[in-house]
Amino acid sequence: MQEPIAPQPDDSPPHVPKDQTPLFLFVCKDGPDAPARRVERLEGHLAHVEANWRRYVVAGPMRRPGETALSGSYFLVRAGDVDEAWSVMKGDPYITSDLYAEVEVTDVTPSIGLWVGGKIWADAASIAHRANGG
Repeated sequence: MQEPIAPQPDDSPPHVPKDQTPLFLFVCKDGPDAPARRVERLEGHLAHVEANWRRYVVAGPMRRPGETALSGSYFLVRAGDVDEAWSVMKGDPYITSDLYAEVEVTDVTPSIGLWVGGKIWADAASIAHRANGG
């Protein structure tokens, strides 16, 4: 993991072009028997994510703050649309074994940060229509 970058005087993020690749965030919350299913399906899960690693921007386990036990997983999937993203996910034994009690999918737009390389807006006026749901 990268070390935090110390703020600098006038450390404004640069304007960068928006990446047009659709991204879908899967937030998968564990079911009651998830630990046993996770162990049983671990090798198949790892084989699946390794075979599809170029489809993930990032993925990994989740924990509640201060706890060591896993509570779920997240996957940020590159895909043309949500159906294509689901086709990647449906090959994962963690999905097919019903390890997760809940899977929430959201279409996301990376807009600011280190990974983005800055910010994708020029000024507030340029994105005001988005703030109103447009």
